[in-house]
Amino acid sequence: MKIAVIGCGNIVVKEHIPAIISLDIKIHALCDISQGNIDSAKKLLDYEVPTYTCYKQLIKKERPDTLVVALPHNLYYDVLIFCSDFPLKIIKEKPFALNLAEAKKFSDLSRGKNLKIFTVCQKRYTPAYELLKQEINDTGEKISHLTIRYTIPSENPNANWRSQFSTSGGGVWLDMGYHVIDIINYLFDGKEVTVNHARLLNSSEENYNVEDMAFVEMECAGVIIFAYISCVEIEKHEDITAYGKSKIFYTDKKGLTVKNKKQQLVKRIEAEDDSPFVRMYKDFLFDSGEAGFERNLSSSTSLMRILEKAVMNSKFNVAA
Repeated sequence: MKIAVIGCGNIVVKEHIPAIISLDIKIHALCDISQGNIDSAKKLLDYEVPTYTCYKQLIKKERPDTLVVALPHNLYYDVLIFCSDFPLKIIKEKPFALNLAEAKKFSDLSRGKNLKIFTVCQKRYTPAYELLKQEINDTGEKISHLTIRYTIPSENPNANWRSQFSTSGGGVWLDMGYHVIDIINYLFDGKEVTVNHARLLNSSEENYNVEDMAFVEMECAGVIIFAYISCVEIEKHEDITAYGKSKIFYTDKKGLTVKNKKQQLVKRIEAEDDSPFVRMYKDFLFDSGEAGFERNLSSSTSLMRILEKAVMNSKFNVAA
């Protein structure tokens, strides 16, 4: 396996490279237009690697077989088109695409003879979410509705390229909502998700033209799902509550709490302190193989359909 990295920003330095290192995989080259980003990435390695400011030169000279790509959303198209001429596995940051039309093009590229695209969805590998799914299945509790909160108190929400629809493709619904829909797909084993109602709101119109809050009601397998997403909250939340006939299941990244409808504690399980990124890389690089790429590609296209349905159902005007 010969891995190279294109884009050495915060998520790559904080999560991707440490996860790769922990699995004893060597990184063979780095690429970024910022020397500062490259320097930050190199500090994590205990060996020297060639560095580039042009991804085309890296691919032509180093000939990697696997690329980790983390770029502004609007830059993926040109990179993937170029990569399609080479036998490469692409591990790209979410979202899969800017919109559904672009997603169809990426899907066609990934089904070609050269390129295989895997879109990063590490949150489904969160140990606490695995506990939630297992506990619901083990108890046989019939779930009537489920709520998901995913909020981040950002000091500079929708900054830089994220501020414009033309470069980001959308605000929190595309960027953070991508994870939320993937978690729903994980919990419900990929069953069809419908969008009942959506409101995408921009509370700071003078700063950017994309939404910073999303309220979306969905339905899957007869379960009503309410998602609240925001990058302008006071506190960070990442939790799920599932309401059954006799029990309530609550999980955050720390673990799972189960209570009955009288608010009496039934069970508390602490989650393992395992990195979702490490678990994700181990799964699709070593455990799932080609089947993992195919499942991810199918899921990615499905996610884009659901995300676009919510945009179409919302009253938010992205061109405002």
